[in-house]
Amino acid sequence: MNHEPNDHLVEPEDACPRCDERCVDNLIWIDDGEQVRCAACSTIYTPPNRRLEGGDAHAAPTQ
Repeated sequence: MNHEPNDHLVEPEDACPRCDERCVDNLIWIDDGEQVRCAACSTIYTPPNRRLEGGDAHAAPTQ
């Protein structure tokens, strides 16, 4: 079994809180540099590392 890290996946705690997407190609930083939009389910959220730095800790799907 291969236990090497996958450079194309974010850490589990930084995955989309709605659909658990971890692929960096589907998690797009929004221009404000604080939030990420998940291309798989359209949820906008602040990754845990940003929340620790004082960012907003919400996750809301967009229409």
